[in-house]
Amino acid sequence: MIRPAPVVLATRGWLAEQDEDLRQSILAAARWKTLARGESLYAVGDEPNGLFGLEEGFLDIAIPISEDEEVVIHRAPPGLWIGDSALLAGTTRSLTLTAATPAQVVALPAATLRRLLAERPHHWPAFAALAHRNGTLAIQVLAEALALPPRARFARLLLRIADTDGNVRATQEDLGRLAGMSRAAFRRAFGDLIANGVVQLEYAGLRIVDATALQAEADRR
Repeated sequence: MIRPAPVVLATRGWLAEQDEDLRQSILAAARWKTLARGESLYAVGDEPNGLFGLEEGFLDIAIPISEDEEVVIHRAPPGLWIGDSALLAGTTRSLTLTAATPAQVVALPAATLRRLLAERPHHWPAFAALAHRNGTLAIQVLAEALALPPRARFARLLLRIADTDGNVRATQEDLGRLAGMSRAAFRRAFGDLIANGVVQLEYAGLRIVDATALQAEADRR
């Protein structure tokens, strides 16, 4: 079955910011991949086999903290492109990506990407920009965990992973874990947001009702 061309990836995130030639080259060569909830896209130590763009669903990004333990540091929404670092550096994967929900991904095979860059080396800066973008996100997540109080960290998490309609597809357990909050602190922060009409509980997640108030909470020190 022929699937339609990606919509989100063509209009949001890194690829949407590139020139028409690169956008069309990547989208024409990319192939659809469906992930079930809990299925890994790739894991730490895997050989890099491609570049991936998230069209639909959410991916949890985990880093190793010991030989047998990983911690999820981010839940990525649609528009994400990832997999470039290990592929272009010629190293194995240093992150694990797992579908937090059913997900639709487009995959650009490693050989195709290498051929594209060999034929059109003027596109290299675009991939340097992607590496910078993903590195900046990792630093931001770490800085928030180190510097912000739990309530502000939680508010920023909601703003970051909400879709364009303000929907957050995550369980309360997931949100507390992603925000790095104790159960008591999470219950207080979440309860206050609901009581104040900032967010509203919905099936399999929540909806941001007052983004301005949530942003004010995120900016609180």
